[in-house]
Amino acid sequence: MTDANTGVNPLFDPTTDNQAIPQDMQSRLNAPLAGGVLSDEDRAFADQIHALVENGTIDLYSPSSLLNQAVYAGLSDVAKGKADYNAVTMLGKIRDIVALDKAAFDTNIQVGNLIHALRLTKENLEMLGGDIFVI
Repeated sequence: MTDANTGVNPLFDPTTDNQAIPQDMQSRLNAPLAGGVLSDEDRAFADQIHALVENGTIDLYSPSSLLNQAVYAGLSDVAKGKADYNAVTMLGKIRDIVALDKAAFDTNIQVGNLIHALRLTKENLEMLGGDIFVI
């Protein structure tokens, strides 16, 4: 709901727009997130991903290279669709991980978050259909 006094956003308050941020708040905002170091489980997963990319098992531009074909063949059509869709998404994350690892700046937090999210996605999908992915 909008009206002439609030414009497009009814929560907009012009008295606080572009207000200076107190230094203590700015310091907290600039601090890195806690837990920037990978867990042992995430580190092992990251090492496995890098090894599979380096030896060519995972082709960064072929989502089907993520699929464990023996398990995939036995899935229902619905499960295959979910696996296919998620293989595309997961491969995008893997490409981002590889690119960030090659970056000339500190990417530990970004890579850590991507690896953790990728591992959880893989584990959740494999609870539904078995060992669907090669990672």
